[in-house]
Amino acid sequence: MDIFIDILIGLSLFTVVASFFVGMLAFTQNDAGDRSTVWMAWRVRTQVISIGILMFSVWWKSTHG
Repeated sequence: MDIFIDILIGLSLFTVVASFFVGMLAFTQNDAGDRSTVWMAWRVRTQVISIGILMFSVWWKSTHG
C-alpha cells in the first residue's frame, strides 16, 4: 500500500505542475482571459486534491508504519 500512496503523491504533484504550466501558456495567448482562468481554476482543484492525498498519506504512514 505504501508504494501505491507514493505513486499517488507523485501523480498529484505532476498534475499540479502540469496544470500550472498549461495555465501559464494559456495566459500568453492573445485571447488569454477565459482559458487562463479555467486552467488556473483547475490548478486550484488539483492542489486541493493533492493536499488531501498528502494528508491521507501522512495519516496512513503514521498509523500503519
